[in-house]
Amino acid sequence: MDKPQAANELKQALEAIPRLRSLNYRNAQLDGWLNGVSQVLETAYGKNSPELQRFSNAAGVSFKVWTEYGQEQEYQRQLDCYEETLKAIAGIK
Repeated sequence: MDKPQAANELKQALEAIPRLRSLNYRNAQLDGWLNGVSQVLETAYGKNSPELQRFSNAAGVSFKVWTEYGQEQEYQRQLDCYEETLKAIAGIK
């Protein structure tokens, strides 16, 4: 996969974020989305690339509050982290 094709696929992944935001934090679609983006990054940049590592570590570690509200807030925070990281990798402002 060449880098322009990867950039296009990353833009499509970014376009999916609003849909993911509208889902409950318990949805299973986030895992599929994460795997898809990781595969694009691995194919385009390599398994040990800084781009893949940056994305994989984007959400970092956080203290989770095990209330419904806390889990929803954590889900939204993770999406924010992934979105900002993808924008930086794809060169989108």
